[in-house]
Amino acid sequence: MISSTVHTDLPQSGKVLVYDDDEILLNLLGLVLKREGYHIKATVCAQEGIRLMSTQRFDLAIADLGLRRTNGYELVRMIREVSPETAIVAVSAYPSDEVVRFARKHAQAFLDKPFSLAELVREVGCLLEQGQQLSETVLGDSPAGSGIEVAAVGA
Repeated sequence: MISSTVHTDLPQSGKVLVYDDDEILLNLLGLVLKREGYHIKATVCAQEGIRLMSTQRFDLAIADLGLRRTNGYELVRMIREVSPETAIVAVSAYPSDEVVRFARKHAQAFLDKPFSLAELVREVGCLLEQGQQLSETVLGDSPAGSGIEVAAVGA
């Protein structure tokens, strides 16, 4: 339920890529994170997600490991290859031992579906805060964007 979200009074920052093949969930996650003050790009297409990762800087990526159209494992590996500094939150509705082991090795956080929106907001906030503290003096502030941009599929 949406009522379980946490809305902070502190301004957030951070550019987040959200990737899931469920458009309804994708849009919901994007809206919740945007409301929290994050700059969001969302896509249902793995190739578009990789293109975005290779052409833009993202502070965090949320990636579904149980994608029907594409192997979520490969997506996470590609994100790690293209942008090793990007924090990853792996999510899955099928948290088998293999999925959990993979997430522990390749992602900074793992959430079982269904997860609460408050839990997601908390994880994203913690990871971005940790990343900002580590890179504050090196990278400076990232350029601010606005709104949620949903990437076109097959473009």
